[in-house]
Amino acid sequence: MNHFKRYLLISTALLSILVLLGMQVHWLLYSYRIEEALFSKSVRIALNQSIAELSKDEGLCQSMQNSISCDSSFRASRNKTPHVWKNLDSQIRDELARYDIDLAYDLAIFKGKDTLKISNLDQMVGSSCYRLSLDNVLEMSDTEIGVVFPNRYNFFLHRMGMMFLGSVLLILIIGFSFILVIRFYLKEVSLSKNIKEMVNNLAHEFRTPISSISLAAKMIQQSPQALDNPKIRRYSETILEENKRLQRQSDHILQLAAIEQDNLAYRFEPLELATILEEAIRSVEFLVEEKEGTIKKDYEEGSFIIQGDHNELVHVLMNLLVNSCKYSPDKLDIGVFLKRSKEGIQVEITDKGMGIAPGERKRIFEKYYRISSGNEHNTKGFGIGLYYVREVLKAHHATIAVESEIGKGSRFILHFPKIEEQ
Repeated sequence: MNHFKRYLLISTALLSILVLLGMQVHWLLYSYRIEEALFSKSVRIALNQSIAELSKDEGLCQSMQNSISCDSSFRASRNKTPHVWKNLDSQIRDELARYDIDLAYDLAIFKGKDTLKISNLDQMVGSSCYRLSLDNVLEMSDTEIGVVFPNRYNFFLHRMGMMFLGSVLLILIIGFSFILVIRFYLKEVSLSKNIKEMVNNLAHEFRTPISSISLAAKMIQQSPQALDNPKIRRYSETILEENKRLQRQSDHILQLAAIEQDNLAYRFEPLELATILEEAIRSVEFLVEEKEGTIKKDYEEGSFIIQGDHNELVHVLMNLLVNSCKYSPDKLDIGVFLKRSKEGIQVEITDKGMGIAPGERKRIFEKYYRISSGNEHNTKGFGIGLYYVREVLKAHHATIAVESEIGKGSRFILHFPKIEEQ
């Protein structure tokens, strides 16, 4: 994954978490407003019902009227006839209890600018005071009853306790998990980078001994002893072929690293696809002969010109042919077909090997993935060959598909866009 995709992924994850946290906070505030609205409605209903009960008792209404005239003074003085208000206070408390509001409150009577406090509390907040007119109950104008709940915010939080605690806990867990994931991710990225650098360095370091082995094997082949001894010639040829195989694996590692870092430099030019196929076939002739196999070729007449990188396309076709050799336990029978198609140019590579299970066909082009039955036939590899094939073909605007059946072999189909019709 390149730097842009990595930063895009982290930014998207961070933005998603921030949006989630914002939604959580929004729902908390929304729930608080709902609780506050329900509380206010319950209080007003309780006051209305209390006043309705009060209006049925004419004697109490008269006593209240006399008490207000006698006891009220400007701006919150203490009343002198508290016994008159006990029935009203009890009625209000009972009505509030019906709505599960068991909360201390401050009760007062307002007469114009005068305030007559009924309860023993000292706090009276105008913005949170629930007031109801008494004009229809008492024969007095501009008279209201007021109720204030000093601890109503704590009451809301208590009612929302589980939701509030759950939301806060969820926010903390999400935040902590995100930080933890980012730390693990950065650690894995650093580790992956170090591993890639180490593998690249090893691959580069292999080039010198590979070149030395190749040179030594060629010198052995040309020596007088090799000319007179068939065994020495065969051994030197085996050394050269195995050395080439090692060279290919080293090149694959370097190419894969270049693909992942998006710095593999392609040299596109017009190419004859039949020539590329022949070069790839010559590169695997030793493996085919080793298994006493054959490669059947069938090319349509004409020219098949594509735009591509010569070396990379040779490696792609070599990978497919080498896989056909590796996964064919019996005598090799490989087919290579070249023809025109609706998409442009089609290349088919077939074999009669072990085949690929249906559930694994979609995964064989994944990096480091190897089919589960591979070790049964002593086939070794890194699981990067087909991934490399797919990435190179993608850069050439080409596609690859596979058809396979267990025990009957596989058929890889490549489609290339053509640039010239002959």
